[in-house]
Amino acid sequence: MWPFGRKKRAEKKARDEPGRNRNRNLRSINRPRADNTIQGNEAIYAAVSRIANTMGMIPMHIYKNYTIQPSHPLERLLALEPNPNFTAFGFRQTMEVLRNTEGNAYALRIPDKLGMTTRLDILNPTRVMPMRDPADGSVWYQIMLDDGKPYIVPGYMLLNMRHMSANGEKGIRPIDVLRKSLDYDTQVKELSLDQLDGVNHGIMLTVPNSGLSQEQKDELVDRFLETYEKSGRSVVVLEGGLTATSFSSSPVDSQLLDVERITRNRVATVYNLPPHMLGDYSDTSFSTAEQQMQEFLQLTIIPIVQQWEDEYNRKLLTPQDYAEGYRIRFDTDALTRADALATAQTNQMAIRGGWRKPNEVRQSEYRPPDPYGDKLMGSRDILPLQIMVEKPELLLGGVATPGDPDGNTPTEGSEN
Repeated sequence: MWPFGRKKRAEKKARDEPGRNRNRNLRSINRPRADNTIQGNEAIYAAVSRIANTMGMIPMHIYKNYTIQPSHPLERLLALEPNPNFTAFGFRQTMEVLRNTEGNAYALRIPDKLGMTTRLDILNPTRVMPMRDPADGSVWYQIMLDDGKPYIVPGYMLLNMRHMSANGEKGIRPIDVLRKSLDYDTQVKELSLDQLDGVNHGIMLTVPNSGLSQEQKDELVDRFLETYEKSGRSVVVLEGGLTATSFSSSPVDSQLLDVERITRNRVATVYNLPPHMLGDYSDTSFSTAEQQMQEFLQLTIIPIVQQWEDEYNRKLLTPQDYAEGYRIRFDTDALTRADALATAQTNQMAIRGGWRKPNEVRQSEYRPPDPYGDKLMGSRDILPLQIMVEKPELLLGGVATPGDPDGNTPTEGSEN
């Protein structure tokens, strides 16, 4: 039964005869690999490294009701060691490099006897082929092992991070989208190198008598060069009406200088990056680095983070964990840290406004907790608008009674 058994081959037709359309579905072994392309193109390397390093550095934890669960078995796997060969940073960085070059990144879940994931192993995406069961539409993956034998696993055993997909199964390789742009960039660079080998500086000798033979011309040039070399290429005394004029030409056409900028913009467009992240600041209108980072975060990183979180929550958490409120999330706030003054003002407003605890602020600044910092605090100089309108005398004499949330002051004769 599919996918474990082979499908019945249809009867041979005329087009299946030997020698006819034989190479229709074959690819050359010399087809450029993504790892060679990323090493040979600075713009692609810059784009991939920006995304991969950013995703690798964002902290990732398992939460329950907005609180990190350090004792959960998945916490070590997410935040420290997905497998014995990778740190959490190296794992996410490598997965993003594969996703942004091959279009897909796969990690195999290794469960224990109880089904709990104990490690995540990165697979070579060129050896993984998604398949769909025609009976129920479920997704399976065929993994080609080192010995050449296929190994088929169900879809929930693989974590799949991919680029845009037309069928929801296999992502499109960004390098294939950029193939024509990269070929054009390569041709322009080769043309520039050829121009560097040409003449870009010389001296033109003008002889008043044009009836000289070739031997006389060669002798005249040799005497000029000899005198020119003896003077240290600085001073030459000319006789007999000779004149010398120096000329030079640029080794690279000025229009060719725009090719690199165009290539960078196209790479930035395909990878959904702001152009200034690849060194093009011509259209940048932000006044602070924080605003530039916010654009990069919203345009590029947040969609990738959402894909990672959805895939992890769907395939690593059990239905019981999800029902109990467990969630796997990235701490993207680590990317939006402002300067020291703005951070201090934000923390002060958060504590005075009562929506952050002092120890939460201390934790974000990598400081030890305070014994009295686990309670929300508030400022006494603010009151509800209802009290200011209905009891204006409280603004002169004090604040509302703590036991009366509506701000009604007890009067004489009233019952307590």
